[in-house]
Amino acid sequence: NSKAFEMAGITKNTPNSFGGTYDKFPNGELNGRVTDRARSVFEKIGKRETFTPAQQLERDRAGLAFISKQFVKSGLTSVHHEGGDLMALQQIRARGELLHRVSYEAQDKMLDAMIANGVETGLGDEWIRFGATSEHTVDGSFSERTMAISQPYIGISPPYHGNITQKQDDLNAWADRVNRAGIQMNCHANGDIAIDHVLTAYEKALKAFPRPDARPKITHCSLINASLLARIKALDAVPALFTTYAYYNSDKFHFYGEGMMKHMMAYHDLLAAGVRAAAGSDFSPGPFDPLMGMQGMVTRKGWNGETWGADQKITVDQALRVNTINGAYNSHEEHIKGSITAGKLADYVVLAEDIHTVDPEKIKDITVVRTVTGGKTVYQA
Repeated sequence: NSKAFEMAGITKNTPNSFGGTYDKFPNGELNGRVTDRARSVFEKIGKRETFTPAQQLERDRAGLAFISKQFVKSGLTSVHHEGGDLMALQQIRARGELLHRVSYEAQDKMLDAMIANGVETGLGDEWIRFGATSEHTVDGSFSERTMAISQPYIGISPPYHGNITQKQDDLNAWADRVNRAGIQMNCHANGDIAIDHVLTAYEKALKAFPRPDARPKITHCSLINASLLARIKALDAVPALFTTYAYYNSDKFHFYGEGMMKHMMAYHDLLAAGVRAAAGSDFSPGPFDPLMGMQGMVTRKGWNGETWGADQKITVDQALRVNTINGAYNSHEEHIKGSITAGKLADYVVLAEDIHTVDPEKIKDITVVRTVTGGKTVYQA
């Protein structure tokens, strides 16, 4: 890291950038940790492998075809894709290599093109459909301990509250522009401070330009309180919370403490309030395995044996709904998917054991026997 700092011109006297930090030891020397927006300085240094447009397209096709196989092997029949090459996605579909359905969440140039050309959320078909925007980042990371929270992180001096990565006025303008274009708003907000900022932007946007059934999305929505919950409910916002984190990242939770973890990944409280919370993996930071996610939601017990925020446990039936019908509601598709119902798409999974009767701490170990998309077996164990 010292060489990277040298190449980027970062010293112990370099001020933190907005939305990021260059962390230091108590003696004031850089300790090598760089958070969130501050990492952008490294994009302009060093050498990176480059590819021709044709090579990049082939890499994108190969990657999408590979991950589609992994998704259905895990029992996923529909996935919300954040960005990615839309042409490559269409091409692997034409080749018969797209095995799961896609709600495509546009960002950057693709989002600009949607707005410029009048493409609204919902355009597409049962296999590839434009969904919400890709997560518009408003704060830092849960697992990296940089999300924006009102209480300071434990054991960090001077007191540290995480990173807000976009100013409120800029966020308001972004939300208004997207909403007026008929596109479902979607922001990355982990901490309670960030969620407050996002809800403020959504409230302003929908007041200025009301749209029925807008269902603004909050990706992660990790730390809530009673006030935020009431506002989420009032907007019919659709949070997509971490699922596998409860099992996979349990060694990080001591940075927050049990008091905060009681309100983190708050599936119980959201569902009790009638909010249609959905499942989110944030792959690759978290595994996308839905069975691992459901085990974490039902037990709140991690790989290291630690249980955090047990009051947010939910039942197996609730976990199934979060991963099925609530996910479909999240993308305005509950009329065609999310339940095994006459007239809906024939997308389903066959498991080797009954998820209701197996030991809750063994849910992640259940074998996916078969995955069916559109009535066709796309994975067989």
